[in-house]
Amino acid sequence: MSPRARGRVRRVTVVAREEFRRALEGRWLFGFTALLTALVLGLSFFGLAQGREVGFQGFARVTLSLMNLVLFMVPLTGLVLGVTSMTGDASALPLLLAQPIGRGEVLVGKLAGVALALTTAQAIAFGGGGLVVAFAAGAEQAAAFAALAGLSIGLGWLTVSAALCLAVLWPDRLKAMSAALLLWLLMVVAYDLAVLGATTLLAGWPLEWVLFPALLVNPVDLARVLTTLAVGSGALFGPTSAVLMRMFGSRGGVALGLATLTLETALPMLVAMSVFRRRDG
Repeated sequence: MSPRARGRVRRVTVVAREEFRRALEGRWLFGFTALLTALVLGLSFFGLAQGREVGFQGFARVTLSLMNLVLFMVPLTGLVLGVTSMTGDASALPLLLAQPIGRGEVLVGKLAGVALALTTAQAIAFGGGGLVVAFAAGAEQAAAFAALAGLSIGLGWLTVSAALCLAVLWPDRLKAMSAALLLWLLMVVAYDLAVLGATTLLAGWPLEWVLFPALLVNPVDLARVLTTLAVGSGALFGPTSAVLMRMFGSRGGVALGLATLTLETALPMLVAMSVFRRRDG
């Protein structure tokens, strides 16, 4: 590695280490870790409470019960942490940019630090809760639980990247946070209504022409579909999983889904770097 490249890595590492520390010290991430751990254990232990049965259930039931809650919480947490990293302290970013460091290095360092802190929180929750479930109910379908954990971590990186992009486009904290919450509502809440309306309006079109593009556009729904494929219940949560399997098969669908999530993580950072570098000429 050249001295110039080593210098870049060192500067990115310094920014990432500071962002990692600040994120772990925040109450938001601590509350997220505690809540996610409680959900893993609670859904396993009380999953059959309606049938007057309590006791730890296996990973298959826990994964399906936990999936929608995780896909609800993780994007919100990633978006809030990412926006706060860029706009939380009005004096911190100008002071950092006054140092001999590139703007692209600042963004990469912030992404790495915040996303690694969120990954640490998820690893603690999924790892600790998963170990308890495995000892109490066995390790059958543990791979599906691990797939949910991995997709959750990937979704955390994606939403932090999107949040940094929003904060660059709208440097004002209120505007950036409003845009982040709107994006979260679109991904988690309004998406299903929009797809339902589109399928109604385009009733004469093949279903794949509507559902497949809609699936790739929304990373939250894509993560949900990939989790159901890992569990082995591809059509359990609607026709989108079945469409993906029918068009690409199980392995091809998973590969396409993971590639799409990777692209949707990288693209906001590229946009953010382009805008951020031009801001001061």
